[in-house]
Amino acid sequence: MRVFASDDMFTILPKAMDGLSLRHQVITDNIANVDTPGFKAKHVRFEDQLSSAISRGRPGLATQSIEKGTGKTRLDGNSVDVDMEMAKLAETTVLYAAMSRLISERFSLLRTVITEGRR
Repeated sequence: MRVFASDDMFTILPKAMDGLSLRHQVITDNIANVDTPGFKAKHVRFEDQLSSAISRGRPGLATQSIEKGTGKTRLDGNSVDVDMEMAKLAETTVLYAAMSRLISERFSLLRTVITEGRR
């Protein structure tokens, strides 16, 4: 049972889901401000920090950061590309669902071990 108690996936998957959740919030904020003059789109970065924390054996210390985009702006100074944001939103949604499924499968495996295969 010790193998499950030290399973880093119970730390890594929630950290990834936290990053994806924040990304979802930022993307929806970008989309909501598509017509706001001077609004600069923001982006969430967490994959590199999570990967680095995992390689150091400390996935719980991974952080997320919100950065202002440096992409092209329209004449009104707005840098939101709604098509790009919608594509990122779809990708984020799929990744979040996959992470949720993975963590659910981990708990299902634990349940099977605890009940010795009985339901």
